[in-house]
Amino acid sequence: MQPWQYDEHIQVGTDYAAVQEAEAYDQRMGSVRDVAAEAERIAAALGLTRESEVWEIGAGTGECALALAPRCRQVWAADISPAMLAVAKRKAAERNIRNIRFGDGGFLAGFAPPDPVHAIVSQLALHHLPDFWKFRALQRLAAFLRPGGRLFLRDVVFPGGLDDYDRHLADFVGNLAAKGGEKMAAATARHIRDEYSTFDWVLEGMLERCGLRVTDRASDGFLTFFLAEK
Repeated sequence: MQPWQYDEHIQVGTDYAAVQEAEAYDQRMGSVRDVAAEAERIAAALGLTRESEVWEIGAGTGECALALAPRCRQVWAADISPAMLAVAKRKAAERNIRNIRFGDGGFLAGFAPPDPVHAIVSQLALHHLPDFWKFRALQRLAAFLRPGGRLFLRDVVFPGGLDDYDRHLADFVGNLAAKGGEKMAAATARHIRDEYSTFDWVLEGMLERCGLRVTDRASDGFLTFFLAEK
């Protein structure tokens, strides 16, 4: 590791190294997301087959990896939180899903597939990196994709061109408070203040500079997904 390498294990925002946060993650996300439906959309977008190999970065408690595993040959699931990985491994054992390899890794270093894969998935994780390191991460992801391989990237992304960001952010946080509770609203405000979400046009430009052609994109509030092909 070079002395200037960004350390992804330094927690930004919620400390998912804490066991209690990892255990509570599914319940908290379930109040504002339909994780099962998301996995269905991801599988369709990636065009998975029984021969596909998939790398997920920021696998968290493993719900997406567990949903994709029956649809493909192998899933490589990486996360930097030992607590999250422990929850994911436990679920895989309970559900008797055997074609997932779990490991400690992030976007820039650590656990990764031994060879290029057909598809890469990352959700709600890239914002942990400042923009320079986002670009370095996307370069690495592009190198791990086979020609024609697809990347599904979903994250908190700020829309460009708004006249009043403060009003827009206040509305967004207020809606989350009504839907997911004050704790989630406070965590979102902290995310906006302290973490590294970037603009949609910046992220799309990074993808294109890495040789990834954006084929689909959609936003829901501040959540935006990009589907890109190498």
